Amino acid sequence: MEIDAIRTSISKGNFFVTDHALTEGFKDGISVADILHVIQTRKIIDQYPDRKWYLIYGHSADTTPVHVVVDFSAGRSVDIVTTYVPQQDQWIKSQIRKKESARQQGLS
Repeated sequence: MEIDAIRTSISKGNFFVTDHALTEGFKDGISVADILHVIQTRKIIDQYPDRKWYLIYGHSADTTPVHVVVDFSAGRSVDIVTTYVPQQDQWIKSQIRKKESARQQGLS
């Protein structure tokens, strides 16, 4: 499973946190430790179909919901692209996009 390969790369130190991820995380009070914790302990909730980017959902140390987007296209190194606190008006329980939920129910 891809999450296992991502976690292995992280634990071996084969990762890079982009400036964008640091900036966006800082705005939302998300530390690098929070980012790594989310990746190591939580789950992939979405994959971007045009590339090997994954959206991982978890919680920060203070239990704030956190999304982390990683690029694993190299297959050995993980680029942490961005991180943010999901907005409640766009997500159901921080895990399902509201548009997607409406589409699944035939509402859009």
